[in-house]
Amino acid sequence: MQAKSSFDAHPVLVQVRDYRHIRVEPLTGVLGAEIFDVDLRQPLAPESWQEIKQAFADHQVILFPKQSLTHEQHVAFSRNFGEVIRVPQLHSVDGHPDVQIIRRLASDTGRVVGENWHADSTYLDEPPGAVVMRAVDVPPYGGDTGFLSMYAAYEALSDAFKAMIAPLNVVHSATRIFGSAYLAQGRKYSSASAKTDLDVAAGDREVVHPLVCTHALSGRKFLYLNKTYTQRLEGFTNEESAPLLAHLHDHCARFDFTCRARWHNDQVLVWDNRCTMHRAIPDYAGQNRYMSRVTIAGPRPAR
Repeated sequence: MQAKSSFDAHPVLVQVRDYRHIRVEPLTGVLGAEIFDVDLRQPLAPESWQEIKQAFADHQVILFPKQSLTHEQHVAFSRNFGEVIRVPQLHSVDGHPDVQIIRRLASDTGRVVGENWHADSTYLDEPPGAVVMRAVDVPPYGGDTGFLSMYAAYEALSDAFKAMIAPLNVVHSATRIFGSAYLAQGRKYSSASAKTDLDVAAGDREVVHPLVCTHALSGRKFLYLNKTYTQRLEGFTNEESAPLLAHLHDHCARFDFTCRARWHNDQVLVWDNRCTMHRAIPDYAGQNRYMSRVTIAGPRPAR
């Protein structure tokens, strides 16, 4: 009997639900949804929050258009998703340390932060669980963000392949972001967003996470690796790790696992940083792009 091609395997579509207090419009059949009929400037009624929480669990990436928030309101809304933390490589807004900056100036010509598919800060022992991003001043076109579902990537694997990778762990570090590998590149990120004086030794520190994890809330399994922070499989050499990791990186980037978020001023977007990856699309040269973000704590990834 011939083995089934991975391109014959399609992930389960998102669940369609009836909502009473919000309106949810999916972006694709795999992940992403816009949410309407809610004002994030006000405290959320318990019924509305429960429906938002359900939509977030189902769709992994949720967008709220036309939400003109202050920094204080941005943080207050974010706290619904958990404890607010900060990632070490980003600048904060003056007077608002929990609100961090994602900014690129029209004059910047260096590398765009986040061009590769990645989840944020997986080099940490407890990487962020979610990110709440607000578009402050974005170009009229360009600068979209791509998202992909690591649930879908896992579910599309064959049963035999799932069994083979189930016990494997992956070594992560930030060496290519602010460690020795970053310095060896001879390239610089824009200082408008990323700090340039970080501890190289901290960037080179390694942490181990399972390759296949189980989401603490949904109970679903997902792949946990990315080109930005993944170094090798634990216990394997770089050369031994490379073929399997390359296959998984290519597999995860399948177009049918993705959605694309187009930004507009005052749009708020929340993504689950555990079961998704995202990437910046650098197609807005010569234009300013200014976002603010609040980062939410997450548990240590586990099987």
